[in-house]
Amino acid sequence: MRVLPRTNETCFASVRVAQMSQVMFLEATSERVARNQSRFRAANEKIERAAQVTFQGERAGRLPFLCECPDEGCTEVALLTLEEYEAVRLRGDTFLVVPGDEVCEVDGKTVAEIVDRFEGFTLMAKVGDAAAVARALDPRASNG
Repeated sequence: MRVLPRTNETCFASVRVAQMSQVMFLEATSERVARNQSRFRAANEKIERAAQVTFQGERAGRLPFLCECPDEGCTEVALLTLEEYEAVRLRGDTFLVVPGDEVCEVDGKTVAEIVDRFEGFTLMAKVGDAAAVARALDPRASNG
């Protein structure tokens, strides 16, 4: 069996395949992070609805909302007023996390940035592919 020497074209093709695999991995990471955080957001939406029904316009004080960090096992709670929570939910690509859970990079991919810090929570915004997925999964987004 005769082994042919590698040509530059073959080497470049290998590099292109490796680069495409890396892009697919990074896109999957962004989507995974955004989908995970959207699950926490959905739970927090239920908390908000229950509080609205319970308090029916009366001042509710600070309520427990789940940290929306990328850690699937996170059980941290941030205390926010309904007004603060509404401010977090103004955009479909913003999330709340407890102080110390500000994760901006996952698997070497930038997925979020800090928008602002408040007493008891940090407002984060998804970036790039993660932002697009988060906006698409936003339960408050209009469908047309």
